[in-house]
Amino acid sequence: MIDTQDQTQQELEDHVDIRKILFKYISYWKWIILSGGLFLAFAFLYLRYTQPIYVSKATLLIKDDKKGGSLPGMAIFDELGLSGGSGNLENEIQILKSRKLTELVIKKMGLNKRYFVRGKRNGLTSNEVYANNPIQLVHVVHDSLLFPQSMGFDVTLIDEFYFDLSEADGTEFGRVKFGEEVITAIGPIVIHKTEWFDKKQYGLEYIVSITPLTKTITSLQNRISVGKINKEAQILLLSLKGAVVQKNNDIINGLIFEHELEEIKDKNEVAENTRDFIKDRMIFISRELSEVDSASSQFKRTNNLIDVSLNAELLLGKDSEIEKEIIETNIQLELVRFMSELIDKSEKIVDLLPSNLGFTDQSVAAMIGNYNAMVLERNRLLQGSSTQNPIALKLEEHLITIKESLKGSLINVVSTAKMKLTALNSKAKLYNSKLASMPGYEKEYRDIFRQQQIKETLYLYLLEKREENEIALVATVANSKVVDAAYSDGISVSPKKKMIYLGALFLGFLLPIGIIYIIDLLDNKVHAIADLEKFGLPHVAVIPLSKEDDKLVALNNPRSLLSEAYRILRTNMSFLFTEYKDKGNTVLVTSTIGGEGKTFVSLNIAHSLALTGKKTVVLGLDLRAPKLLQYLELTQGGVKGVSDFIVNPSLSSTDIAFPIAGTENLFMIPSGTIPPNPSELLMLPRFEELLEQIKKEYDYVIVDTAPVSLVTDTLIAAHIADVSLYVVRADKLDKEMLKVPARLYKEKKLKNMTVVLNGVSNKKGRSSGLEYGYGYGYGYGYGVDSEPKKWWKKKK
Repeated sequence: MIDTQDQTQQELEDHVDIRKILFKYISYWKWIILSGGLFLAFAFLYLRYTQPIYVSKATLLIKDDKKGGSLPGMAIFDELGLSGGSGNLENEIQILKSRKLTELVIKKMGLNKRYFVRGKRNGLTSNEVYANNPIQLVHVVHDSLLFPQSMGFDVTLIDEFYFDLSEADGTEFGRVKFGEEVITAIGPIVIHKTEWFDKKQYGLEYIVSITPLTKTITSLQNRISVGKINKEAQILLLSLKGAVVQKNNDIINGLIFEHELEEIKDKNEVAENTRDFIKDRMIFISRELSEVDSASSQFKRTNNLIDVSLNAELLLGKDSEIEKEIIETNIQLELVRFMSELIDKSEKIVDLLPSNLGFTDQSVAAMIGNYNAMVLERNRLLQGSSTQNPIALKLEEHLITIKESLKGSLINVVSTAKMKLTALNSKAKLYNSKLASMPGYEKEYRDIFRQQQIKETLYLYLLEKREENEIALVATVANSKVVDAAYSDGISVSPKKKMIYLGALFLGFLLPIGIIYIIDLLDNKVHAIADLEKFGLPHVAVIPLSKEDDKLVALNNPRSLLSEAYRILRTNMSFLFTEYKDKGNTVLVTSTIGGEGKTFVSLNIAHSLALTGKKTVVLGLDLRAPKLLQYLELTQGGVKGVSDFIVNPSLSSTDIAFPIAGTENLFMIPSGTIPPNPSELLMLPRFEELLEQIKKEYDYVIVDTAPVSLVTDTLIAAHIADVSLYVVRADKLDKEMLKVPARLYKEKKLKNMTVVLNGVSNKKGRSSGLEYGYGYGYGYGYGVDSEPKKWWKKKK
């Protein structure tokens, strides 16, 4: 039996009534709607005074020859060794986000200076002015980009000649004329009018904000986003968020432009070094060629050389091929010498070498090309990092290795050329021996002519390479191409109005719901019948909270909700008497603690019984803190009661019983003089004698006892009861204290015990218990005034 009861109690505790919880929160709909409205108002004000942020985007193609990214018509430059090569996508991302490139854009656009106009209506907002700014601040002495601290100026336009100027820290400069120099904390400044200056701007306040260069760079770097548009394409997506769309577009376009200039500059660096090298060599060769030409002319004049004999021409024709090879071999030796001198003079391993000079040994040309490509890759990498970058150090090691290998290859070329030259000279001697019979001056002339041919051929060769190099300089293009210039769809990305309004509405609804939940979570008071059922306590009636001053509620307002509640209690209580008697039906009324209204309940249930014609008496058995006389607004002085009857054998029950004015058949027996030993008095036979007398005289005896958790008086007198009404005061008694009546009920220490839930407030959101059958529907069709009418519902 006990296990079944515990199981039922556990099921009641585990059961969650969703409908009940839902209606609890819905009953506070006014507060929820009010909170939601306030949060929506706050969201509106936030959006009203928050400057929207827009995003601008651009796409940039990074051309890669290996993937077909080169432009048409570039094949001719590939043959000349002038192509730019393929770009690395990750490197390009880092270069586009580098501080160097960002600094170039900031300095060109003057982004460290920003202009704002304060709102006309309330002055709370200030919007940035960019394209149509009516004023311009100029720093006289030095560039304000170098100023190490942030500075702000307030400029109020007066008319077309004057403005009021002050610093952000409060320093006033008074009225200043446009174009007039003003000495400030950052030095002398001048403010000019621009072409957008207009009379409509008179009275407006403009704010000029100056930010240090380093902070401006960092801020812009954090706002710029560069990434791949997808995994497959060689296209980068650049985006920037800001309050001014045109400014965002200009910054992105400026970044792309500076990036292209840097790429072209890097590519032209090799060609420019080659041009300088060719220029120096052509000056030297030109001087030597002039000397040889002069010697040839002098020799001819001295020896009167006009024509060569036919035999000599035939012999020399055979010799010409050998001489041609000797010339070509000597050119190679000269090129090797030129290149060796350049390598020896170069102090840095990262200096570029002239390329495409015409070495017959392709390994030398390939090494020079690889060396220059690696130097350019290192220089571009250092734009976004320091010289201690591990990749840069690795590249320097490779450069040293290539340079040493190039020196070795040049040595091998010299050795090979000299061996070839020795063989050619041997052949030349063979033919020269055949020319021994020719005049000596002809042989001498051949030596002069050979030197002339060598110098002239070398000069023409350098001249050709110079033209090729100049073409390379003019035709150099960047490895990138703008697919889409910076643009914006004009839709703000921040603040997001829909999200903010939805968030405000959500928080507005959540706040009161959360407060209600926390209050309920922290509230441990008894409020409803459901709280009693969790402890397995039976209940007989729910008594609403009384707002009336009358102690006998049915006396002056018999149609009230409270009067009807006691009628229901009277009716339900009749079913609790197991043996109904004509006389002496005893009802014991108690509670857990004081102040729960047991005396109030005792008087009113007695009054309700008396109205049915039953002779009823209220017996005040709370001998420690009696409230019965106090409720009836009577004084204790001279009034005899229960304690007096017990200690004075001469008294009878009629001596201590008093009628209650205004109600027929209703009497009371007060507790009497407060004794020092109330528990012992109740154990005396005289108390039993009192009960026997009053049971014979009255139909009902309502016993008002002391709280059971404080004293034992009630339990001592519990045997006298036919029915025990346990009063629990709603909104007062702690739920944990319900363990006391639950234990008494379980152990059956109170006969026919049932609970009266007293003082239930009909607050919205509370499960007051009025919906449990016998209390539901007061005032609906039965002529019961459940609540006073609201002032707006009262008839005039």
